[in-house]
Formats: sequence, structure tokens, C-alpha cells
Amino acid sequence: MTLHSKHAASSAGGRGWLDLVWCAIKRRQSWRRQRRKEKEKKEYFDSPEELDRKVQQLADWIRESKHFFVFTGAGISTSAGIPDFRSGIDTVLETGPGAWELRAKGQQRDSQKHKVTSTLKAIPTTTHMALVRLQKEGLLKCVVSQNCDGLHRRSGLPKKALFELHGNSNVEKCTKCGHEYLRDFRVRTSKKVHSHFTGRLCDNPSCRGKLKDTIINFGEDLPEDTLETSYGHGRKADLCLVMGSSLTVTPACDIPEMVGERGQKFG
Repeated sequence: MTLHSKHAASSAGGRGWLDLVWCAIKRRQSWRRQRRKEKEKKEYFDSPEELDRKVQQLADWIRESKHFFVFTGAGISTSAGIPDFRSGIDTVLETGPGAWELRAKGQQRDSQKHKVTSTLKAIPTTTHMALVRLQKEGLLKCVVSQNCDGLHRRSGLPKKALFELHGNSNVEKCTKCGHEYLRDFRVRTSKKVHSHFTGRLCDNPSCRGKLKDTIINFGEDLPEDTLETSYGHGRKADLCLVMGSSLTVTPACDIPEMVGERGQKFG
């Protein structure tokens, strides 16, 4: 019995030591993850000379390309007054920190300090319009976007040249005939995350199918035809320009990365 007690004490002491080591390792890993996240949020600014050099390089690449597409994320719309998701607390953006950053910090957006506009009132930016011009000139094949703010559609970019992977807050679609309706209001009405019926019906008298919003929430499948066509551009492109995306949300981020993996120009 005495031997058993000593053995138990020894085992307990050993487990206690191992627990301390394990906790120290976990704390170190957590610290490293936090440092990595903070580094990812760091904002970099080129000198005017370096910016001019990069712009000229991009212009040359676009002229030389045979299949060029642009991949956009929330960062492209911040200058329109729409906040992004991942910008840090100390961002220089007038829209302020990203939505997920504020949530993680338990903070609310300061409406007095930050300039924010509703997606319904936001106007396509110079960047949005530049993409329209490139498409009209035949230099840009298409835009693949993670955004659902509707600014690309509002800019005049043709539907055939736009692939909205995560849907559009102004578009609802008939579940019966497939007809899409572009509205001047947010079409989503459901309070349940994975419920998409809007309560409206198709205008076609011979159809009258139920309408669904087109928003893709986390855990939901992306529209197969839109995703596959976007993958097709990723497989063909010799140049991909990523704008306003951290490339962390799958499977969307796989599309531009395909270009780099094939040794083509990607930036």
C-alpha cells in the first residue's frame, strides 16, 4: 500500500510537470498565432516613386497578357464607405477597423470618427470604374468577386464578365425558372442564417415560383456554375490581380492561387 501511494504521488508529480510544460507550449503557440495575426493586419505604404514603378509594371503586364482577370474582396469598397472585415484597430482607413476585428475586441464602430455608408447608398469607386474601362477595352476578361455589396453590378460591369461567388445583396432568384431580379433594396428577409426565401414570388404569371436571396453564408456551398467558370479563368489566366482580399476564405481564395501555382503572373 505504501509503495502504491508513493507511485501514485510520483505519477501525479510527473503528470503535473508534463501539464506545466504542455501549458507553456500552448501559451507560446497562442502568442505566435497572435503575433502572426497582428503582422497580417499591418498596413504597408509605398513611396510615390515605388508606387509609380509598380503601376508601370502592372500596365506593361496587362498589355502583354492574353488572359487577365481581377479577383476582388471587401477592401476594394472601403473608399466607397463600406467597412471591410479584417482591417486592424489602428487602420488608417476612414471606415475604421474591420467588422470581425471590432467583434473580436468587443468594440462598436464609432459613427462620429469613422465615415460609413450603407451599401444601398454607396457609389462605385474609381477602382470599380477603372475595371469597367479595362473590360470595355478588351484587356480584362472578367472580375471574380467575393463581395456581395452590388457595386460591381452598379458600376456597369456586364453580368457576363462578373462572377459574384458569395452572391449579391440586391439580387434574388426564382427557385423554379431561375430568373434573377436585381432590386434597389436588400432582398434578404430571413432572420435564420441558412434560410433564403424572401417571401416574394416570380413575376412570370406562368411560373410564380418562390424567390430566394443569393447570399452565401459560411458553411454553405457556392453556386456550382459560378465557381466552375471562375476556376476555368484561374486555369487559363496568365495574369491575375488581387484587390482588397486577404485570400483566406476558401474555396474562393483557391482561384487566384491557381494562377501563381502554374507559374503565371499573380499579385
